[in-house]
Amino acid sequence: MHFIAFLTDWGMTSYYVGIAKSVMKQINPGVEIIDITHDIEPFNIREAMYILQRTFPDFPPGTIFCSVVDYGVGTERFPIAVELANGSFLVGPDNGTFTLLIEQYPTKKTVILQNPSYFFRLNPSSTFHGRDIFAPVSARLSMGVPLEHFGPVVNDLHTLTVNQPNLHNHTITGEVAFCDRFGNIETNIPGIMLNNFELQPGDPLNIVINGRSFDAVFFEAYGLSKKGQILVHTDSSGFVEIAVNQGNAREALLDNKDISQISILNKKIK
Repeated sequence: MHFIAFLTDWGMTSYYVGIAKSVMKQINPGVEIIDITHDIEPFNIREAMYILQRTFPDFPPGTIFCSVVDYGVGTERFPIAVELANGSFLVGPDNGTFTLLIEQYPTKKTVILQNPSYFFRLNPSSTFHGRDIFAPVSARLSMGVPLEHFGPVVNDLHTLTVNQPNLHNHTITGEVAFCDRFGNIETNIPGIMLNNFELQPGDPLNIVINGRSFDAVFFEAYGLSKKGQILVHTDSSGFVEIAVNQGNAREALLDNKDISQISILNKKIK
């Protein structure tokens, strides 16, 4: 059985989610649709990009990832579908949402979705490609329709610029990926990079975000630190997370900049 893993910024109070899932089910009644989330911050394609990166490894090969964070809907941006070497597919707008997945996993083919015979409506709405293009194409892919039936091959995709994690002079640098519901700050820094610090529980760290400095400690679990203390550890997806025990790290540490640079300094090194 193929899964459709569905992600949008529409919100769970929106009827758009139900309509798109109805379209998928009308085409393939047997398909299982798993909601990754529909609470991506509106228009935040970077957050969607990082959420997809973290969820991809936990889905089986052959999953169809339908991601619709699409402030460019109805413009010249292409609707696309990407086939990966493991048999999974990425369906959505060509706006950079798939940047990390196509960089980290081998791709076989990408097409522009231009064949109206596979759309829900022959003349798609200029504001609801999620219903008229991405949902029906995802459903048909789950039924085994070959990718080349949907449109012409394209080789150059839009990608986002990412500040790649780096270790230099006892300092790890990267960027804030997104914040979760608890206000935990998720970074793009692989947790394995913390191994270079040879940290023990409670060791001190210094965090610098957009030029602002904060003292923190290293603990693998939230409850091992004091209430209100800033802690650094590796999250369940294998990336460095910054949290406040029973508090909100986003409110305490972040400003309103779109892309937040982050550095973690090992205070044990003088």
